[in-house]
Amino acid sequence: MPAARYFPGQSLIEITPGLLAQVKADAAREPLRRARLCLHPDATHPLHEMVIAFTRESYVRPHRHKNKCESMHIIEGELDVVFFDDAGKETSRIRMGPVGSGKTFYYRLTNSQWHTVVLRTDTAVIHETTNGPFNAADSEFAPWSPEPVDAVACATFNRRLTQ
Repeated sequence: MPAARYFPGQSLIEITPGLLAQVKADAAREPLRRARLCLHPDATHPLHEMVIAFTRESYVRPHRHKNKCESMHIIEGELDVVFFDDAGKETSRIRMGPVGSGKTFYYRLTNSQWHTVVLRTDTAVIHETTNGPFNAADSEFAPWSPEPVDAVACATFNRRLTQ
C-alpha cells in the first residue's frame, strides 16, 4: 500500500505554507502516515523530486536502491537516517534537522546501502531527489525488517531505533 502520492501536473510548482500544511494533514490520515508531493511530471521522468511529509508513526521499511543516487534536504522537523549492514546491524546514523538546528540538513547517498528514516519530532518534511525513471525492481527491501502490514512489529522496530 503506497503512501498518498500527488503529481501536480504543472510546469511551475510553488510550495506554499498552505500546500505544505495539506501534505502534512494528508500524511496524518494515510495508513503509512506519510504523503508525497511529486514535483516531477510522472514516474518515467529522469529526475524525481518529491516533498514528503511523515508523522512520528511512519514506518519506512529499510531498503536500498540499485543504480540510484538519492539526496535529502530537511524542510522542517527532525529525523534520523539510519544505515545498516547486510545482517541488519546499524552501521551509521545521520541526525537531521532544518538549517539553524545545528544538525545535518542535507545528505546525498551514491551507493547501495540499507537505510531507513526514523522521526524525532511529531512531523517532518523533506525534499528528496533521486534519478528516475521509477522502477520498483530498483529498490530492495531488507529481509530482516518487518513487513509494513505488521503494525506492531513496525512500531517495535522504530522504537528500538529511536532509543
